Order: sequence, then structure tokens, then C-alpha cells
Amino acid sequence: MIIEKIMKTVLRALFIVPVVQAQVAGPVGNAVAGKQAWDARRCQNCHGEHGEGGFGPDLAGRQLTFAQFKHAVRTPWGVMPSFSEEQASDPILADMRAWLLSLPTVAEPGKWEVPLKADAPHGQKLLISVGCAQCHHAELRNPRYSLGGVAKVANFEYFAKMVYDHNTIWRGGTMGNFSRDRVPESVLQEIFRYATQDLGLLPTVVAAFVPEPMADGANSTYKLIVKNRGLKNMGLTAEDVTITIPLVPGTAVVGATGAGYQGVQNDPQGKSAAVWKVPSVAAGDLQTYTLTIAGKGGKADQLFKGTTVGWARPQMRPGISSLSGFIIDPILGPGRTSSIRAYLDREISADNDWVGGPTPPGVCSAANARREMAGCEVSAETPTGGRFSREGGALPGSSGPAAVR
Repeated sequence: MIIEKIMKTVLRALFIVPVVQAQVAGPVGNAVAGKQAWDARRCQNCHGEHGEGGFGPDLAGRQLTFAQFKHAVRTPWGVMPSFSEEQASDPILADMRAWLLSLPTVAEPGKWEVPLKADAPHGQKLLISVGCAQCHHAELRNPRYSLGGVAKVANFEYFAKMVYDHNTIWRGGTMGNFSRDRVPESVLQEIFRYATQDLGLLPTVVAAFVPEPMADGANSTYKLIVKNRGLKNMGLTAEDVTITIPLVPGTAVVGATGAGYQGVQNDPQGKSAAVWKVPSVAAGDLQTYTLTIAGKGGKADQLFKGTTVGWARPQMRPGISSLSGFIIDPILGPGRTSSIRAYLDREISADNDWVGGPTPPGVCSAANARREMAGCEVSAETPTGGRFSREGGALPGSSGPAAVR
């Protein structure tokens, strides 16, 4: 009887141990999917393209258990923001961990995406030191656009909610919540002052060419759409706007439409360009321009690379001379505005017209509440719990402005 009890105990132990070990090990992820999830969430901005580290610690080859890895994401020890289950579910974390485990360790961590310079202004030093610049650049480009889109209500309280409660406003977005313990309000106030006063907010102007030209046999017509994505009567207006479309040598302009067309002029580099001058592009405005050239033209990104939409007011980055790298769009090269072509392309129909009604199913929902699609007609929670339509008017039962990103 005693021997029988001992045997049962041993068998029971043999059965339990693997279960406990499995629980400690956590779910088994897919490394290929993990790399995709890593890139989609921009983890590389702090931790390196291949987990080699940078602003954040190196993670490649680190033998972290699933529980340790999950804790680091959900409840970070350092300045890293915390990410919710909705932003990165347990299966996604398992995939990312599987990919990191498949990588070799590094002898030395990588460099910061945006290094800290000794002569940087105080506010810029702070935003680089707490990690903001690794995603939003040294001059907080994206937040200044977001705030510019709702400038009339973009006070510090609004900004603080964007930072400390980010994933409650934009659920599913790629940024987590920063901790008040790691980034105190006193520090955030200095960053806010630097972004709004020293640098200034930006009108949320975007621009894009319709991908394919319209041809009538002898000529080709290209359409350029310029939109201020700020909320009507809330966002900043871009004033004294200049639109410049550079022309490759030999291009013959047949005609153009759109208010303020100045004709073909020489740009500062002495090259020919089609130029428009517009008094303003107010929040919520959408303006369309066409340029017709002789003959069969190619794609806009081949012919008109370097197109810019600039404005004189509000003044951009006073006291800072370099504007290089300000635009990430492959078509509209370095200039004075953001041009987020992909978002606008989703709003352009097969007939080369702006989609005036609701955006196609799935376009807005794919980004959840991040609101990175131009003109998304989706009701959303706002910092004050209200809801707004695409025109910026309050929906029934709403209270407060919608944040635009």
C-alpha cells in the first residue's frame, strides 16, 4: 500500500512538472510574425532594427521568459511607455519574443535614433532624454501637427492626456502611456513650452498627387490635392501658401487650374517650376489643382519629385535654419509641409475624385482610433469623452474636441 502511494505521488509529480514548466515558458510564438509586429509597432526606433538596442536596451538573443517580456511591455521599469493588451496582445508578444530569441546577442548596443547634443536647447534635451524624439524627431513633428489640428483647445492639460493616457484616447495606436513617475509633469510642461512656444504648432496640411494622370491622347493632366486635416474652426490656418511643382527639362505646360496660378517660373535653384500662390488653406479645407503637360506623361512620382507646399505663417521653427528631413513622403521631397500621400490615396476614387462620403469600409477601423486617415468619418472618444464628425461639428451627446492625428 505504501509503495502504491509512493508510485501515485511520483506519477502525479511527473504529470504536474511539465505543466508548470509550460506555464513558466509561456506561449510559443512565430518568429516571422514577430518581426512584422516589431516593425509595425516601431519598436526599432528605441530598441534597434534587429533588437540591437539604442535608446532602449538591446533585446536580441536575451533569454527573457515570456512573463518577464510581458512585464517589460505592460509595466516597464524605466521610462518606456506601457502598452495595453489591445495594442499588443499576448500572442503578439509571444511572436515578438520568438523573433528576438532567434537573433544573436550583440556585443555592444546600437546608437540612439536621435542623439542628445550638448548644445541642444533645454526643452529639446528633455524630450530627447525621455525618449519622445526617437519616434517624433528632435522637434516633435507629429505632436505639433496633432496639436495644430485642434489649436484652440491644445493646452497643457490636453497635451498631458496625450502623453499619460495615450492608449485610452487612441486605442490600438503604436504609442503607449508614459508614467508620471518617470516623466513628471514639471518635465512635460517644459517640453510642452518648447514645442508650442519655441517651435510653434503646425497646420496639419497634407498633399498628394492622384497616382495616375488623365490623358486625352495629346496631353496628360495631373491632379494635386491639398488638404488641411485640422478640425474646422479649431485647427491652424496655413497662410500665404506657395505650391511649387518642379518640371523636368523639356516639359511643356499646356494649362493649369486652381486659384492663384502664377505660371511657370524659376525656382531658387534656377529650375523651371509651375507655381501657385494661395492666401490660405484653413482647417477642414480641401483644394484641388491640375497641371496639364504636352504628350504622354509618366507617373507623378517620376515627373514631379520635390514638389512642395509651403507657407509663411504661422512661422515654422523660428531660429532653426535646417529644414532637411522634414518630409518623409517619397514624392513631395524636402519642403515645408508634411505630405502623407498614403492617407490621401485612400480617399481618391477610381475616377480621380475626392471621396466625399464615408471612407471605404475598413479604412478607418484598421487604424482604430489613431485617426491617421484623412477624413475618416468615424465617431471616436475624445480626451473629454465627446465625439465629432469629419466636419468637426459635435455629434449628439458630445462634449469637447476630437484629437486629429
